[in-house]
Amino acid sequence: MTVTTTRSTTRSTTQHRWRGALGAGVGAVALLSALLVAGPAQAAGTQTVLALGDSISRGASTCNQSTSDCVANSWSTGQNAAVDSIATRLEASSSSTTVTTSNKAVSGSVIAGVGAQITGAAAAGADPDFVTLLIGGNDLCKSFDMTSAAGFTSSAADVMSKIGAAWPDATILVASVPNIADEWNSVRSTPGAAIWSAAKLCRKTRGVDSSGNQLTGTAYSASVAEAAARASAYNSALLSACDAAANDCIWDGGAITRMSVPLSTIATDVDYFHPNVSGQAKIAATTWNAWGLPLGGTTPTPTPTSTPTSPPTSTPTSTPVVDTIAPSVRITSPATGTTVGSSVTFVASASDNVGTTRVSFWSGSTRLGDATRATDGSWRLTVSTSAYPAGRYSITARALDAAGNEGRSAAVSITR
Repeated sequence: MTVTTTRSTTRSTTQHRWRGALGAGVGAVALLSALLVAGPAQAAGTQTVLALGDSISRGASTCNQSTSDCVANSWSTGQNAAVDSIATRLEASSSSTTVTTSNKAVSGSVIAGVGAQITGAAAAGADPDFVTLLIGGNDLCKSFDMTSAAGFTSSAADVMSKIGAAWPDATILVASVPNIADEWNSVRSTPGAAIWSAAKLCRKTRGVDSSGNQLTGTAYSASVAEAAARASAYNSALLSACDAAANDCIWDGGAITRMSVPLSTIATDVDYFHPNVSGQAKIAATTWNAWGLPLGGTTPTPTPTSTPTSPPTSTPTSTPVVDTIAPSVRITSPATGTTVGSSVTFVASASDNVGTTRVSFWSGSTRLGDATRATDGSWRLTVSTSAYPAGRYSITARALDAAGNEGRSAAVSITR
């Protein structure tokens, strides 16, 4: 894998095929031209991965017991085999594809600063096939009041607009907000608690006032609940911005927010805050699976981790947490192996601890359309197939809840 900040010279023809399929029509019209036909996951050529975000994407605190950036260990663009980054995995997925990288994330960034990263990358000649975005930790942790939900929503839309203007052919890979509450649970009884306190990190999540004094009772619960609600609002904003993007955009379904953050994945030799090499590797593996990479391969079904909590140690009040449980979804019709005629009706069942808000049917990274909920509770989408060639295709369903958690079904194979 080559590290570069220059423009890639050759595009994968498979990449262009994905773009063309989306532009050929709306919803169901994209069916067979974009469906997964047996064949290589990627065509020969060069692909470029561009990282946007904050210190996590810069690999900060992973080298030489220093808080400095260390992009070699970045979950997105790093070259360290122990991390097995997104870029490394993409290159390994095809022997005929070379992957180059550009890391324009900036340590300390909040989402309002990502636009400047895009501007700088474009000015430097970046022309990515994939743009990764992991942001939101500093929005939750930097200032006492946290970035407002409205401000975060506006910035998220602006980021997608800027990416679309700079690189209309790029696929955007969006991660959910880091699981700060679970990280604090891991750190709070260690020497790292004093480091977080001295740095005034994540005060709402820790349940302290603006001066760092520990809150108790209802004040403590309200503080923690506010942080949890804000994280949920950030995820909703990222999901909505991704859905509205002109580019192909893939949301991780809340996978990073659901991901547990044990001490073994935290840089306890540096700042007790950033992920260490193991943590970077965990982020890479989690997002790779959640995004269904490599595109054109089999879409995985994420396994939800245990719900993160942030219970008080000295306060008997319960701790409100973000809804991090993804819906479960299953395609009930057609069955795998079915041969379809001029049209096909996809049917799925979905359930969630709070409620499913949307079910869509997909082929790889292409949304075929959003299903309609029937009176029997099932979700249905009818697609015309008469204009498309014979072949075998793989279909998945994705279910969303109000918190932006996404569940994915196992794939079913149909023949036209």
